[in-house]
Amino acid sequence: MDIIQAQDQAVATEAPPPDRQNREEKSRERLKKVMSTHSVQKIEKKKLETKKLRKKLVEIEEQNETLANTISEKNQEIAELRKSVNSLNEVLNSVPIEELRCNSSIASTKLLELSKKNRQLRGELENTKNRLTKKDIQIQMLERDVKTNQDKFRQDGELLKKGNITPLEELQSKCNVLQQKLFETRNRNTELNNQLKLAQKCLQQEIGEHVNINILANHSNGSNWRGRAQHILHLQQKVQELRERLEVSESPFNPNKAFSSHSVPETQDSSGSVSEGAVSAATPTSTPTPSVMSKLSLGFYERPTVRRTELQHRVKVEGLEKEIANLKSQLEEQRGKILALKVRNKTLNDEILRYKMKTNSLEEQTDFNTINVATMNDKLNQQKFLYEKRINELQREVSIVVKQRKEAELKEKDIQHKYEEIKLLMNGNDEYIEELKTVIKKLEADLKAICEGYLFSCRELRKEEFITILDALESEKNYLVQHNKTLNERIDQERHKNENLQDLLSKQKVRIARLEVKLRDMEKELEVHHERRKRTQRISDYSNSLNNFSSATSISSLTFENTALTGAKTISNFTMNTNDINDTNDNMSDMKNRLELASEKITMLKEKLDHVTAEKENDFKIFEKIIENSKRHILENILALRAANETSLEAKTN
Repeated sequence: MDIIQAQDQAVATEAPPPDRQNREEKSRERLKKVMSTHSVQKIEKKKLETKKLRKKLVEIEEQNETLANTISEKNQEIAELRKSVNSLNEVLNSVPIEELRCNSSIASTKLLELSKKNRQLRGELENTKNRLTKKDIQIQMLERDVKTNQDKFRQDGELLKKGNITPLEELQSKCNVLQQKLFETRNRNTELNNQLKLAQKCLQQEIGEHVNINILANHSNGSNWRGRAQHILHLQQKVQELRERLEVSESPFNPNKAFSSHSVPETQDSSGSVSEGAVSAATPTSTPTPSVMSKLSLGFYERPTVRRTELQHRVKVEGLEKEIANLKSQLEEQRGKILALKVRNKTLNDEILRYKMKTNSLEEQTDFNTINVATMNDKLNQQKFLYEKRINELQREVSIVVKQRKEAELKEKDIQHKYEEIKLLMNGNDEYIEELKTVIKKLEADLKAICEGYLFSCRELRKEEFITILDALESEKNYLVQHNKTLNERIDQERHKNENLQDLLSKQKVRIARLEVKLRDMEKELEVHHERRKRTQRISDYSNSLNNFSSATSISSLTFENTALTGAKTISNFTMNTNDINDTNDNMSDMKNRLELASEKITMLKEKLDHVTAEKENDFKIFEKIIENSKRHILENILALRAANETSLEAKTN
């Protein structure tokens, strides 16, 4: 400061010549212009900085809004998941205990998956909240910067408006400030150098003169190196332990004195390893200081990284939503299937009970149901009449079918005859076409010979004769081409007809096959009806013989007494009773056969049910494995990204 004052006094005492005064005035004008340009540039720079900061503020506010929206959406999703969990709990409470015991493993796995998803979503919520707080802090910092810049801008504008201070005085004041800062920095540097020298001396006293500090600084992350103080503490601890062991071993009341000499080295080794582990564990981990954290630039929280994180978060959220929707759809499908299977099982159980009741009722019925026998006889007579009518109708239908079959065979023969004729025509047309092709080839060869002058007879012809020959040949060629076209069209038509005839043949064959099937069915029905007629004739003959025998022996009827009923019921015709009993036995056998068929169907259905349930369980297990594998992959990717981010942060801080 003293030096600057002396220079100013010297400038004030001297009397410069006029040339110097002109030069100084010019230099002052230049300085004024330069200062004005510098001030304008600074103002423009400040304006640009304020605009950039405002843009960043707007972007950060938009990001804040988007993050708030995502948080609200996640809260809604959590509420929906809670509702779904409550509905699942209600369903589980509504289901009986036996079914719950069967499906407890499935329900437990699903509950575990839902709890894991809930934890993941809560973790994501907490992460988003932390990000929001960080963004709020950034917004506050940027608002403060904007305010400070605006204040500076106003102050600069006011100073420019005033215009009282000359640019030289401003420059001199700035130079004075800079010189003061230089002196202060030099003093600080000297102080820091002295502190560094003291620290190096202390380190050399602690480490030793033969150890290089730079090597230790490069290998500072190694956990094997320890200082002199640590070695001293470690050795003191060992000495204390060895003294205690010596005192214990030398004491006269020690029963294990003989074995102490063998166990001492082992304990020393173990204590050494333990103490080394303790010391190595006690070394403090390198944590970033607040000064380093404050030096982190705001560029890390700029727009692209936030967008990337938002996109990754959205992708994760969409994937989780898809998984939740798929799981919900699978749950609904499985519930519907389980309910359908339950209903089916109930219906089958009801049918089994019905059939059991019917069998019991049929077995409990006695042979004395005469009323039922009479009604059955009436029904049999009616059925005989109906069967006879049906047999006559079937015979008529058979005759009609036979006639149709004969007509179809005749039609088939006619169609085959036409088909053979068409084939012959096609072959003849093909031969005619080949002949025409040979003629065309010959004519083309003659034309080539005529055009190229190989025929000696053509040289003697005149031009007019040659032209007439060529015209005739062209007309013949055109005629042959048209004829060939017509023949090709006819061939196409014949082929189309042939295809139609083949279609008709196939249809007729199908009809004939159907008619043959009908004939076989009708023949079977006729055989059945003939057998039934024979049975009825045998029964009637037997009944007539019994009637004749009863008339000869003067036995009109047989009576049977029923103890359960109050009065005795008489049966007029013993033969009819026997026939009716045989019919009832036949009905019983039919019913038993039906019961056996029903039981077989029930077993088949049960087997199908078991097979379907096993398949569905296997599919469910496969889906669970797929979901678990996908979750593992997602978690591995997340951990890898976090590790990469941490490494990048450490690299930036270093």
